[in-house]
Amino acid sequence: MRNCNTILVASIIVIATALGFCEAWADVRTSIRIMEEAWIKGEKVYLKDIAGIQSTPRLKERLGAIYLGYAPGPARHKTLKGSWIESKIRSRRWLPADTVVSVPESVMISRTWQSIQEKRFSDLFNGYIARQLKACDVDFRVTRFKVIGNGSLPEGKIRVELVRQADARLLGYVSLTAIVRVDGKIERRVVLSGWVDRFENVVCTSRPLRRSSIITEDDVSTKRRNISKLPYNVLTSMQYVIGKRVKHALKADTVLLANMVEDPPLIKKGDRVTIVAESSTILVTALGIAQTKGGPGDQIRVKNCMNRKEIIARIVNASTVKVEF
Repeated sequence: MRNCNTILVASIIVIATALGFCEAWADVRTSIRIMEEAWIKGEKVYLKDIAGIQSTPRLKERLGAIYLGYAPGPARHKTLKGSWIESKIRSRRWLPADTVVSVPESVMISRTWQSIQEKRFSDLFNGYIARQLKACDVDFRVTRFKVIGNGSLPEGKIRVELVRQADARLLGYVSLTAIVRVDGKIERRVVLSGWVDRFENVVCTSRPLRRSSIITEDDVSTKRRNISKLPYNVLTSMQYVIGKRVKHALKADTVLLANMVEDPPLIKKGDRVTIVAESSTILVTALGIAQTKGGPGDQIRVKNCMNRKEIIARIVNASTVKVEF
């Protein structure tokens, strides 16, 4: 008898508990209130982004995950009709029949955004050039800086990578491409440009030089100049000019260019030379007279003194030319 009473009491407790849960469940009535305006961070719009939802946790999660389409671009907006949104909600067969949906005539959806200030691009541009030139004794200055293609970006972690053409010189007009990534995804390619003045040591004449003068250390010195305003073939090291010959007369303080100097000829027109003709089995030499001038390895015209014929020979040294069989 006692066991029967125990079972009865336990059954009553279970039934009461179940009824209590049912009552609690019944008290949670699903309601959805759509906002007239909403800001979206991501690329897609879900019901949870534009509505306040009251329901059981599981049903609230299912309702919030209803997909409403792609979000507008950063800093842009789009409008959805309220009736269309309600139809998307009502089409769910699992939606409780007594669900209350409060929806305006239209919903304005805007996308959150961020941007990169021009100063940050300027700092990146200057920093890039400084890193590329750090191994050189170079000063530089950037003017006329411009940014083309900058704009709104989605929210997230920004990373900018600067690239340039492999053969681009970092002086004068310089253009770099800024690849802008947000959370690892490429969002924009921005063009950064500016005029880069570079100040380097260049070789200048210390005094006037006559045509065909052989340059010595006393004839030249190095001075700081803005090479961005000089021809690309400006000479920057004394070792390139000592022992060279100037092609024409130069004034003092002239910045030397590669086309202003040349190697002095080993052989001049009228010089007597030895003509060598050689093969694997024979060696023939003859006296000749140079008809043109030239330096090491140059081919010049030489007159053979024996038969008075002109030949083409390669300069070996200051007194010898060689004819190839």
